[in-house]
Amino acid sequence: MTSEVLILNKRAVVLGADSAVTTSGGGDHPRYSKTANKIFELTKLGSVAAAIYGSASIDQVPWEIVLKLFRQHLSTTSFSQLDEYATALAAFLDGNDVLFPAPLRAGWVEDQFDNALVEITKHIASNAPGLEDLSIPLADRKRLWKEQAEALETTLDRRGVAAPLSQGRLDELLANLGPWVQRAQNQINAEPILEPIDSAHIAALGHKLRYNLPEMVLPGRSGIAVTGYGDTQIFPAFTRLEVFGHVGDELYFTSAGNFEVTHTSIAMIQPLAQSSMIDMFTDGFGQSLELIINEKSRSAIADVFSKLDAKGIGVPPDLKQEISASCHESFTMEWKKANWQENFNPLVGVLQSLSVGEMAHLAESLLGLQSLKERVTSASETVGGPIDVAAITKGEGLVWIKRKHYFDPDLNLRFAARLNKSFD
Repeated sequence: MTSEVLILNKRAVVLGADSAVTTSGGGDHPRYSKTANKIFELTKLGSVAAAIYGSASIDQVPWEIVLKLFRQHLSTTSFSQLDEYATALAAFLDGNDVLFPAPLRAGWVEDQFDNALVEITKHIASNAPGLEDLSIPLADRKRLWKEQAEALETTLDRRGVAAPLSQGRLDELLANLGPWVQRAQNQINAEPILEPIDSAHIAALGHKLRYNLPEMVLPGRSGIAVTGYGDTQIFPAFTRLEVFGHVGDELYFTSAGNFEVTHTSIAMIQPLAQSSMIDMFTDGFGQSLELIINEKSRSAIADVFSKLDAKGIGVPPDLKQEISASCHESFTMEWKKANWQENFNPLVGVLQSLSVGEMAHLAESLLGLQSLKERVTSASETVGGPIDVAAITKGEGLVWIKRKHYFDPDLNLRFAARLNKSFD
């Protein structure tokens, strides 16, 4: 995990990020590093940067390498709108044979297919427990499989291929299922309990799951916030993507929201990843408090009906459920609205007047609070290390306010010379 923040007003956008990253997966003793870079210039023109969170790599390639190669790829190309940089980045990643060689992508297809078969089998077995009961006749178990598989297929077909993946690629696979049917059959043969499964049907379902619900079979996801200025924008903006990885030769990603400072939309604080302390600062409540209030609200409403029942005033169950849902929704909207009016709206008014230096200090302070909270309340070390802070203004471009290096720049004069030459 990580903790990052974007702060925008009409003067600038400030990016802040901690340096913690998990370097070994899960288990009882995960390891952490406090040296990760999470903020990168996205163009040599200095007007756009990217902040990464979630997974530090995409399809086994570190984001740091990807983004620096993208910056070289763009060279002096610029776009009129900020979101065009995010679109160009997705296009750069899509089927990139240098970063993600074709043989490697072909291997991922096999892994995703195998993952899909496991997910399908688990889903169907949970809905039809008799499928794995060897005491039930095989013909009955085959019938159970067929019924559940058809229901799942209907659900997947209704959902359709997830954008930006293409229906044509899925159709090609479904028209040439032979090798995939055999691959599925080999797995069925290895486990007698899977005998009721139709290999041709599950092979088709496997590819439909890959294309219609790709997040079910892809190994992880990365968040990336692209922020700064397009050529025609006088105020800063950001756009966020969630990037999951390649499905075949196509990159699967989704939009995670955007914001642009305008003459009337004057300021914004956008936390990324771990955000409990930032949420408390901006909204007046964090996720843990929200969960507690939601739970107690439902409990209080249920208690009202219990007391009515005790007084002999019965309410039909369906009407009770309808009233409970309506009251809970109304209560939730009202208390959040009151909190935002008390906290966030005045805060936005203050943010609009902050100087770049004050915004940078605020970003560093918020991330410091988040790091402190993790250190004293959690056994993990998922937030911490040096805090990097950068600002982008329309006039000066990207300026580093705090930045760590893994080397001493004074000892690397040749590096400085190469850097200067690259901007000539």
